[in-house]
Amino acid sequence: MKTCFASAIILFSMLASVLSFGQSTTPAVTTKTYQLTVVIPNVSHREGTLHIGLANDEKTFTAESFKTQTLSVPASGAVQVMFDGLPEGKYAVRIFQDLNGNDKMDFNGQMPGEPFGFSNITMLMGPPRYSDAAFDLNENKVIDVAMMEM
Repeated sequence: MKTCFASAIILFSMLASVLSFGQSTTPAVTTKTYQLTVVIPNVSHREGTLHIGLANDEKTFTAESFKTQTLSVPASGAVQVMFDGLPEGKYAVRIFQDLNGNDKMDFNGQMPGEPFGFSNITMLMGPPRYSDAAFDLNENKVIDVAMMEM
């Protein structure tokens, strides 16, 4: 009986050290994040505001963006915008240039009336799709987004 009791105590103390009751000895899981730099090389109208939306699924591509940034168009040069702290995943960029300061994309009938752009899309033959504009972000990345006008 003493041997059985002593064995149980030894087993329990071994389990206690392995399971480390109290504080965990396992390091906290950290999620690696990445930086996305969006370069807009061809801003032809040097006025107004650029509205840049970052989508991480179909819903945020067609409605409110996952993340957004707004900036005044500089007098010259390419425009760069950075999104920091992004988890690995699929993303798509959409941009419009608000030329008249009303904070929305204007249309001439069904056609966009102000410059716009999407990641991976340089020419449109209909409404853009998330699957066409999406790209994988699994490292820090720089992408170009060309502006278009109708």
